[in-house]
Amino acid sequence: MVEFAMQKLFARQALVDSIEELNPKFRLITLNGDALKNVVWTPGDKIQIQLGGWVQRTYTPLDWEPDEGRTRILVYLHAEGPGTRWACSLRVGDACPLFGPRRSINLTQLRRPAVFFGDETTFGLARALRATTSETEGVEFLFEVSTLSESVQTLEHLGIANAQHCVRADDDAHLPELETRMLGLLDSQQPAQFVLAGRSTAIQRIRQALRQRSCSSAQFHTRAYWAPGKKGLD
Repeated sequence: MVEFAMQKLFARQALVDSIEELNPKFRLITLNGDALKNVVWTPGDKIQIQLGGWVQRTYTPLDWEPDEGRTRILVYLHAEGPGTRWACSLRVGDACPLFGPRRSINLTQLRRPAVFFGDETTFGLARALRATTSETEGVEFLFEVSTLSESVQTLEHLGIANAQHCVRADDDAHLPELETRMLGLLDSQQPAQFVLAGRSTAIQRIRQALRQRSCSSAQFHTRAYWAPGKKGLD
């Protein structure tokens, strides 16, 4: 009863409008409802979806149509956790209470040229760049991924076809290659800013390498979404 009362008071009530299974690892979910109309949304904002009980998971909307009351999220089915179980059991017409949108990374402030680094959990954030005035113009993408074919297919579906990919190793043996690829992007251009999002360990490694190349803190937009052995951080 307390959960219901809290949702009624503070959550936006939405319904599942459509579910598109892009491949076995990714589902594109469209939500709609009057509570999503006339909402001020900035590309890069996050929402928190109530999965049941007091369990929430955070997602970055790909876009938002305030006139229609519609938004989309991309769900990565990567583990037997609450978010995966929720997305797999979801059906069109299901209720979907959510909180937000709230500030996370303001992509409208990203100066070009820029480099976007992330993983599968950041594909929604990368797609949200297309909702900015400059879209993805002047942005290079580098992702560490566990599922290469599904990730490439999903990014192409989202209109991000110019990305580099580095396959994640269980023992993080791929991190030197990841660092080399990032520094190679610096050799080809002089990025004004960086978006570093996703796994905390990889972000720390990349940020340290960039700082050693005299990149300043003012150039970074950083958001750790997860860390091994821990629940969602953002």
